[in-house]
Order: sequence, then structure tokens, then C-alpha cells
Amino acid sequence: MADASLTALRFAAPRLMRGGWRGTLARGVGREDLSLVDEASVIDAALRVAAVTDDTVVEAWIATPVHLMAGLKTVHFPANGVLRLSASEANAFAEAFASTFGGDGLELHPAGAAGFVLRGLAASGASTVEPARLLGDLLETHLPSGAGSAELRALTSEIEMWLHDLPLNRQRALRGEPPISSVWLWGGGQPPRDPLRTSRGASLWSRMVTEDTWAKALADLAGVPVSPLPDSLEDLLNDTGGDGAGDSVLVVAPLTGMDAPTFDRAYVAPAARALHDGRLERFTIAANDRWASVESRDRYRFWRPHRTAFTAVADGGV
Repeated sequence: MADASLTALRFAAPRLMRGGWRGTLARGVGREDLSLVDEASVIDAALRVAAVTDDTVVEAWIATPVHLMAGLKTVHFPANGVLRLSASEANAFAEAFASTFGGDGLELHPAGAAGFVLRGLAASGASTVEPARLLGDLLETHLPSGAGSAELRALTSEIEMWLHDLPLNRQRALRGEPPISSVWLWGGGQPPRDPLRTSRGASLWSRMVTEDTWAKALADLAGVPVSPLPDSLEDLLNDTGGDGAGDSVLVVAPLTGMDAPTFDRAYVAPAARALHDGRLERFTIAANDRWASVESRDRYRFWRPHRTAFTAVADGGV
């Protein structure tokens, strides 16, 4: 089993997620209603629940720190363009932002890997693109458009000027880290009419494993236990002490920072062993708007091409 474990999920054919990966996950955890509102509102609602604050509906946007590369005529996202600040950096950034923009009613709240949630900006209807989908691409073709886009562009320009003299950027430069050249505003524009609250639905998975901020917020609002990506899925499977009776795990795979062999060793191999031993009923990988799911009974289906599950899902085909 040891040699076969790395490709034991080759029989799990990747499928396109109808409505994108977020819509599919929302339906999968029994919270289809959360697929009908914007990403920022889901994260904002989870932050409010965690902080035990009021659940007033406000228009929210995701504000992701980015590092942009300027050429002679164009600006683009480099491979390291999406920045992840440490907790102390994020708090310092939010405090500095408040001292400059707080008078305009704008607030930044740290939100993990997504960066921040921005509250107080009215720009309903603006169409935006998630920054992780722009790596290596030109900036000008993906700027906000539609109703409300002028407000987003205006605030972004103000933030970029403010960032030029930000002490945090000077500190990052001294450490040899890329500066924060802009904050990419996205994921808003369709706030819910009523407050979003925690409600447990019929979930396909008994646990989610992810570093994605929106997926964590979804799990929190759906009452599904969620764990950060461990060094090995074996650690999580051992900690839960499951006996296979309905235990199921969804892994939202990172598309950057991890190659297919590493992912197979850390996640696919332990899941394959757990499926084989009956300790796990279902294992699902979600990545790049596609997913591959396998159940314990599927281990007898060895007729599919010999290919790692992570590669198949990330590439979007078999």
C-alpha cells in the first residue's frame, strides 16, 4: 500500500464545480444561502460572530495587501504579488489605516490569509476579481468595473499614496521583503438584506481543512469543524480519533506554495490509508474551481489513469 498510496486517488475524476468552488462548498455544507451573498459579507459575518459583536448588515469588502511590479508601460501581479502579513503587521497596518482614514468612517479588520475586511465603503454593484487569480497577469485588464467601481478606484488610489510613506513598508524593506504597494479591494458589492447567522445544515463533510479565510468563515457559519492545513493529514486523522463511521474530510488545496509530490505525501497518502483501513468514509480535494471526491468503497476502482489527485484537480482534468 505504501507505494500505491500516492496515487490511490487516481480513480477520483475531477469535476467542475457548478457556480465556482465557493458555491459548491456552500451547498456541500448545507448553507446554499451563503452562495447568494458576496465573499466579504461571509467573512465579515464570521468575524462578528467570533468577536460577539452586533450583527448589523454593512457593506464590506475584502482588502488584500499586494505587491505590484511596474514595467515601462504596464503594471502586473508577480508570482509573489499577494502578500500575507504577520498578525503583528496586520494589527499595525489596521491601526495606521484608522489614523488616516478612520475619520471617513472606514475600518480595516484583520482577516487572516485574505488580508482584511474593509467596512464603511459604499460601492454596491462593482465587479471585481480575486487577486489570487491574477498572478502573473496585467493589472489594467482586471480593474473594478460597473456601478460603484469609481469609488473603489478612488479609494485604492488614496491608499497607494498613503503607502509610500508607511513606516511598515520601510521595515519590510529593511528585512528584504516586498513592500505593500497597494491594497486590492474585491469580493463585495452584494451584501445580504438580513444579518448572516450561524446555522448548522446537512454537511457532506464532518471536517474542513483549509487556510482560506472565506472557507473558514463558511465552516464557522455552517457549524462544521475547521482546521488549518497541518504538516500531515495523518496528524489530524489521529487527533480526531474517528472510527470511519461517517467521518469525511474536505481539503481546500492551496494553489501556490506547494507542489504535487509534497501535497500527495502530506495529504493524499494519509487519506488513502485511512480510506483503505476504514478510518475515513469520504475524502475530497477542492482546488481551482474543481474537485475530486472519493469514498472508501471506491478503492477497488483502479481503472482510471495513473495520475496524482492534486495534479488532476489543479489542472482541471484527468
